[in-house]
Amino acid sequence: MAEKGVRTQLEPVARQMYIDGKSLTAIEAELGVSRQTLSVWKGQTKKPSEEFDEWDKARARKANFGIRMEALLERELTYAEERQPGAIEGASLDNLSKLGSLVVKFRAQENTGAGYDRAKVFLENIQWIVGWLREHDPEGLKNLAADFDAMTMQFKTECMNGGNA
Repeated sequence: MAEKGVRTQLEPVARQMYIDGKSLTAIEAELGVSRQTLSVWKGQTKKPSEEFDEWDKARARKANFGIRMEALLERELTYAEERQPGAIEGASLDNLSKLGSLVVKFRAQENTGAGYDRAKVFLENIQWIVGWLREHDPEGLKNLAADFDAMTMQFKTECMNGGNA
């Protein structure tokens, strides 16, 4: 069972694990946080006027991202193939190549069940905090902005030194 006060550390990890496709039961076993607690954390992100909570919406976005990237690549490849030979600029071909590479990397990552990305979760949490502060506590947002560089430098230092950020 997780100790009290670790929510700020474990909730973003649990959220990312859920987004990556793990069940609440699997997250419970891995993190030592009760399923009931995970359900509460998840449920607290649901806005009354919306059908899904933020965890489910993020999971759906991640699942749809690969499909959207593939559709974009397919559309752009079809457009390129319909052009006259030599009519496509090098920059366009370069962009198609990069997009294709992204699709391949995304699918490979998806297939290997890539784990928790601390930097990504950190960024997502900062974005959420900024949004919440902007809406509920503009003065708090000013304080965050004043200390932001120091906080990110500390995070980077701890990550590079293998510490727990």
